[in-house]
Amino acid sequence: MSQSDNNKETEQIFADIYSKHYSELCIYAMRFLKDEDEAEEIVQEIIFKLWEQREQLEAVNSLRSYLYRSVHNRCLNYIKHQLHKDRYSDKAFIEMKKLELESAEDYNNKELEEKVHSAISELPDRCKEVFQLSRFEGKKNKEISEHLGISVKAVEANITRALSALRESLDKYLKVELIVLLAVFFRNLM
Repeated sequence: MSQSDNNKETEQIFADIYSKHYSELCIYAMRFLKDEDEAEEIVQEIIFKLWEQREQLEAVNSLRSYLYRSVHNRCLNYIKHQLHKDRYSDKAFIEMKKLELESAEDYNNKELEEKVHSAISELPDRCKEVFQLSRFEGKKNKEISEHLGISVKAVEANITRALSALRESLDKYLKVELIVLLAVFFRNLM
């Protein structure tokens, strides 16, 4: 038998293997993958690999068992690879969200600081002065009282008035910011 005849015979054998086993192997792969395109690709790869290694075919006792085992192993490897890929993409997604939240937090802290200073600037002069001495310079009520020449009760009343005004001014802002942050966070999860 000539080399050409031998090649034609080998090609015919593989054409027969392909036509006989391809569909059933794809159905078998689909049981694992639930993805028709990926199942077909895996089966094609296995048959092509079989063609490339046709010289070692003599060592195969049962071609059908060999093909099924190859599809089985290749599908499991594919699933394992997808799980690792998904795990890393989930990890990357979480890290990305952390970075987004941190940058949003930095922005929100600056914006909150601006809102606080704006709210303080709207306080009456004496109230603002008492509040700044108390909160920013860390002075005690008695020290503020002596420094400004007012009673401790007046210092306490001014601090209470300042805190109340700040709370009212910032309460609306903080509620809106919380709602916006939650909306952005949940939208990105979808």
